[in-house]
Amino acid sequence: MLSLLVVCCCSAFTLTTVPDVNTDTVTKQLPILMYHKVATKNPAKYVVTTQQLADDWAALSAAGYRPVFMQEVIDWVNGQGELPAKPIVITFDDGQYNNLYYGLPLAQKYGIKFLINPVTAYSEKSIADHDTTNPRYSNLDWDTIKQGYDSGLVEYGNHSHNLHRTGNPYGVAPKRHEAPTAYAERLRGDISHAQELLTACGVPAPTTFAYPFGKYTPTTRDLLLDMGFQALLTCNEHTNTITRGDPSCLHALGRFNRSGNLTTAQLMKKIEG
Repeated sequence: MLSLLVVCCCSAFTLTTVPDVNTDTVTKQLPILMYHKVATKNPAKYVVTTQQLADDWAALSAAGYRPVFMQEVIDWVNGQGELPAKPIVITFDDGQYNNLYYGLPLAQKYGIKFLINPVTAYSEKSIADHDTTNPRYSNLDWDTIKQGYDSGLVEYGNHSHNLHRTGNPYGVAPKRHEAPTAYAERLRGDISHAQELLTACGVPAPTTFAYPFGKYTPTTRDLLLDMGFQALLTCNEHTNTITRGDPSCLHALGRFNRSGNLTTAQLMKKIEG
């Protein structure tokens, strides 16, 4: 179960209300941020501190960005609903417990929405080890995943069940010399299992897939689309142009890795070009 920590950071801010643009707008610029681990100290390439997280979200608000769910982006592209003038999607990959332990109190305080992409085999291991509540290394268990969803500020994507590993295969890419039919069966089996585990928690079936390590092929993309995924997240660092009525604009979305080695000002410079 999730025991939330109220994180006191020096930077406080008020979420900026940004009006929606006209409904006839057909393209938007969409930056997506990719976080991994959150800690109280010792930032690194894939680790941000709680202070950095608060500073980032303050800077985004001051610049007029409004975090939205990936599902809201999908809906807008499909002609449903509206997006703010400057939307942004905030993602956390791998499903570490610290994402909610540290991130959710800040999100609740400032009205931030974010997407978590759990590796469900990591969750199973933490559960099997009876070690699900250590913010240094635990992964989200099923009850905590549901608590995040019930907050109204968290949605979930699929990051595979047990394909977040290097070697042969590398992520969700085919094995060397793997027959196409064998690859399709293996990929579908793993990713479907992750879907089943997540929906068993009581959360909606994910429609977003985040490629482990950003590795993918056209065949991978086509298989995922055939499985019903509508948004595919890469690790290519660029801002996305999304187009209303063109679902293909969601099939190779770029994300900016939030390295803890950057200052918030440096991160904002990357986002804003």
